[in-house]
Amino acid sequence: MKFKMLNKMIVAIAAATSVGLISCNKDSDVQKSSGGKKELSFLLNSPELTEAYKDCFAEYEKQTGVKITADILQNDYQTVLKTRLNSGDIPDLFITSAYNDNKVFKDFSYDLENESFMKNVQSAILSSATLDGHVTGYPFLVQSHSFVYNKTLFAKAGITKIPETLSEYKDACKKLVGIGIQPFSTGFAEWWVLPQTAYPSISDAYKGDYDTLFKDVQSGKIKFGDLPQLDFVFDLLDLIRIYGGNKPMESTFDMQVSDFASGKVAIIHQGSWAEASIRAINPDIDIGYLKAPRMDGKGVIAVESNLTFRVYKDSKNRSEVLAFLAWLSTSDYGKKWIPDVIKQISPLAGASAPDTQLAEETVTAQNDKITCPWWIFKGPDGIEQPFGTALQNYVAGTASRSQTKEALSRLFADAYDAQ
Repeated sequence: MKFKMLNKMIVAIAAATSVGLISCNKDSDVQKSSGGKKELSFLLNSPELTEAYKDCFAEYEKQTGVKITADILQNDYQTVLKTRLNSGDIPDLFITSAYNDNKVFKDFSYDLENESFMKNVQSAILSSATLDGHVTGYPFLVQSHSFVYNKTLFAKAGITKIPETLSEYKDACKKLVGIGIQPFSTGFAEWWVLPQTAYPSISDAYKGDYDTLFKDVQSGKIKFGDLPQLDFVFDLLDLIRIYGGNKPMESTFDMQVSDFASGKVAIIHQGSWAEASIRAINPDIDIGYLKAPRMDGKGVIAVESNLTFRVYKDSKNRSEVLAFLAWLSTSDYGKKWIPDVIKQISPLAGASAPDTQLAEETVTAQNDKITCPWWIFKGPDGIEQPFGTALQNYVAGTASRSQTKEALSRLFADAYDAQ
């Protein structure tokens, strides 16, 4: 399977590469099963997990003698991954999203359904990595995202009703401004923050029947830009922009974390992955999730096992990569790595829960059934980044609502035509 890497959409959105290289250089014994010193090549995203990756790979080398070298990229990960797959420079293991990516990368992914270590993964979570009855990947993390708020600042502002509707969010913003606190740090400089902010608040579209939604979009029965929930999302983004400081388009992830941890702002839209960065600045901050508002008045928190490890099916080191996943699934260190080192929720059955506030609130949201999936990934390949760019144009004021709706309709139609 070859990817159309030079289409106009990808060229338009390509960002500067941010690469980190992990190389565990400890001397260690040779892995007995390999017959010689082995080195595995991984391609990963989520650079905020760099130190956790280092810890894991160093421990694996210590225990097995197998060295893991990983390239970690940020915004342009999909572009670089597909370029490497096309060129034949294919890593032994790489990370993608789930759902539609099961189809996108099926020709490169080893089928894990008969691997004994997969029985350690929660069966409900495996659905995100399953295609036509085959397990195409290994679910990595259970993550969540929504609006994260500072409980102390909310109490100081006298906000006793935790906002769930758009009008309640507006009231909370006014009360925060009243005590001299900026309500939001926007994150609008990051393309990925925009779709993550938007799609939970569109999750009531088609009453949650996303398969039918995307079938209708693909067939042309409905244009994505005609979804009535989009005007609600534009209202939400307008609110964030209005209460997001003087330069909302310059707000990056790092600025969000800094502004929030320092108490400059009370709300950011981020996920469970951000808590470690926040606590590195302010260990004692008291935080929680607000439900993302929806047009139907029923707020939600987005929860999913979306990041997926995929084993390159023709890798000369395939057995060693499978051994790594088996170790990650069954060893004492492996089972504790996600909850204890990454401080997020593990997909493994019986794994302990991390002692972090956002993870605890994620579990509560799951139990209370107030979650939505990361449903945008059921859509066409590569749609998230141009979706984010279109929304950036809207919040920057360079595109009107009608122009943005047209752009979104065109993006989805073009993405399906390219498949």
